[in-house]
Amino acid sequence: MLSRLADPENWDSLKLRIRQGLLLTALTMLPLSALFVALAFPIVRVVYERFAFNQEASQVVTSVLIAYAIGMFFYLGRDVVVRVFYALGDGETPFRISVVNIFLNALLDFLLIKPFGAAGLVLATVGVNIISMIWLLVLLDRKIAGLPWREWGMPLVQLTVGSIISGFACWATRWGLETWLGTEGILIQLVQLCVAGAVGLGVFAIIAAQTRLPEVEQLTTRLRQRFGR
Repeated sequence: MLSRLADPENWDSLKLRIRQGLLLTALTMLPLSALFVALAFPIVRVVYERFAFNQEASQVVTSVLIAYAIGMFFYLGRDVVVRVFYALGDGETPFRISVVNIFLNALLDFLLIKPFGAAGLVLATVGVNIISMIWLLVLLDRKIAGLPWREWGMPLVQLTVGSIISGFACWATRWGLETWLGTEGILIQLVQLCVAGAVGLGVFAIIAAQTRLPEVEQLTTRLRQRFGR
């Protein structure tokens, strides 16, 4: 699809496709990231904390899960931009950046492993993805006669703020349920995860609907088509 828009006369349509790809990625990944951060510890307890896997190990894995959650949007967003370069017949630019990323990742590993432990390795990868995504977008801006940074940036800020709010709502619900029901027992933990997660997603859905972004309607339509059968 993107390769059909590679000619200069189709660049406006190409930019629209890029926007759709980035915002649909944000619509799905940002709220999930917020929920993973808010629910990281109980998720790890439910999945792993059985017999030999103690609470100390759960804390270590929780920090790693949070680090992964922070980088979900940037990992997939970078892939969206890389595909655009391939569609434009330019595979060399992403390759060169990938080579630089190898050394950058090694440097960030060295800097972050001591203060953050195992999570530092993940944060190093997240940092590389953020830098490479921004780098690719700057180069793409030059390559296709400019990108509408403000037009893309404002919706991303709105979705980021909405995700943060939904994450706090999810965490507050989890805290209230833990205070009321305690934290022991697999059934109680599952109920807390499901209820808190549903609250977080519900809050984000309300906020996203208020933005009136066309990508919100696109995602809603796709979900209805998929699950409405």
